[in-house]
Parts: sequence; structure tokens; C-alpha cells
Amino acid sequence: MKVLIVSDNHGEDEIVQSALDHNPGDLNIHLGDSEFTFDNPELEKFNKVRGNVDDDSRFPVEAHDEESNIFLTHGHLYNIKGDREVLSDRALEFEAKYALYGHSHIALAENVNGVFCINPGSISLPKGEWEASYCVLDTEKDTVQYFNRAHEKFEEVNLLDL
Repeated sequence: MKVLIVSDNHGEDEIVQSALDHNPGDLNIHLGDSEFTFDNPELEKFNKVRGNVDDDSRFPVEAHDEESNIFLTHGHLYNIKGDREVLSDRALEFEAKYALYGHSHIALAENVNGVFCINPGSISLPKGEWEASYCVLDTEKDTVQYFNRAHEKFEEVNLLDL
């Protein structure tokens, strides 16, 4: 399954839709801090969660997609800026293979206690060494490809090597 993962566009219009237009997934996920309303047309084709700056309470804080075995959350309630132990532990409660999160604006893929914890980075306001980014997870190959705002792939991570 191909999973498009976007996070932290912080009110910027059109960039989420642009990512969807260039790299549509079998499943599309937005990890919060869109600063849009829950029913914004740009998020219509996305499974979505609430970020710490999203005001619309209709966004869930977390979700689990059983078909893909993905746990998703924004991350601010799981101490992700320290480490991803709390996130991994919560994902394991769902027996999830993947835990997706945003919040830090830092793109990262790592194996924490057998859970692949993946942050797509921020598509609008990056931190860390990488440029603004989003990613695509391939659950059949266990790879994550990172793309910049021009939709050019600039990094690929084989999760099985982590």
C-alpha cells in the first residue's frame, strides 16, 4: 500500500493538494497543524488528526488504520521532541507496525521497540537539516521516500535497515 503523509502546513493553502496531486496514495494522511477546519476541501481525501494549533475539535487526537496497521497522531501529547518511546508504546497498544507523527517539523524515520516511527517533516516550516518535506510510505517494501515542495524525491529510507 502506498501512503502519502503530510504534516504541519500551518495554514498554507494549496501545498497539501499539490502533494496529493503529485503523489496520491492508496491512503492519504495529514498529521495535524493544518490550521484548516475539519471539513476544508483540501483535507477531504485525507485521514487526519488534530495538531496543537488546530482549533477545530472535530479532528481526532489519534487514530488507527487497521488495514495499513498505522497509528497516527500529531505527537505533541506523546513527548516526541524528547524521544519516541511514549509514541511507540501507544502504537503497540494497537499492535501497529507504523507510528506516524508530526509536530517537531523534523523529518525522521526510526525503529523504536519494533515500531517504525515516521515523521514526514513540515511541508511549510521545516526544522533540522532537511528542506520542507512530505513523504510516501510503501508498506509492501517497507520504504519511505521523502519529497520536497517541488515533489522531487531527495531521500529514501529502507525501514528494514533501521
